[in-house]
Amino acid sequence: MREGYFSIGNRATDEIIINKSRFIGDVFHVSSEEEALEYIQSVRDTYPDATHHCYAYYIGIGSIIKRFNDDGEPGGTAGMPILQVIEQREIVNVLVVVTRYFGGIKLGAGGLVRAYSKTASLALDRAGRVWMELCDKGILTVEYEHLGSVQYFLNQNNIPTLDTIYEDKVHIYVISPEPWEELVQRVNDICSGKLIGEKVGKVYYPIDKK
Repeated sequence: MREGYFSIGNRATDEIIINKSRFIGDVFHVSSEEEALEYIQSVRDTYPDATHHCYAYYIGIGSIIKRFNDDGEPGGTAGMPILQVIEQREIVNVLVVVTRYFGGIKLGAGGLVRAYSKTASLALDRAGRVWMELCDKGILTVEYEHLGSVQYFLNQNNIPTLDTIYEDKVHIYVISPEPWEELVQRVNDICSGKLIGEKVGKVYYPIDKK
């Protein structure tokens, strides 16, 4: 397997009622702590009258950042259980916020752990899981006479196209799940040796869901 990591497939929300308390789970893909804090604030703004906004996030490849917060719930009953759910699924670059509207019935420490864990699990189930692979990114410059054949090849082989610029030649910005040199060789065969292929960097890109 090439270099990459598992993360969530989609932004997602789910909720559950437990003993009259409403628990809302929100899941976000995040790539920095600053981004995570912005999303946490956005959830607070969405539910300003909620009793608690508990969260956990796991960010980073190599350099890891893990944070959790109980937001007024008894210590260890909310943020840590959410983080444990994230870790059990082996996903990174993810934030889970669980918002609670207290319903008047106390759940006890064990009940809170189960409630926050279940809400996080439901929201992550809805978000799905995707493999983010480190792929080459580059530009394929082709003659107009070969454009249709190249576009057909890219579509048939699931090569993501980011943009297409039409000038004296056509510049197609792509993500290559296969090594860049191999892609260039295959497209160059279609272009009768007239392709110009320029690699411009690498990027993590969702390849398929697991």
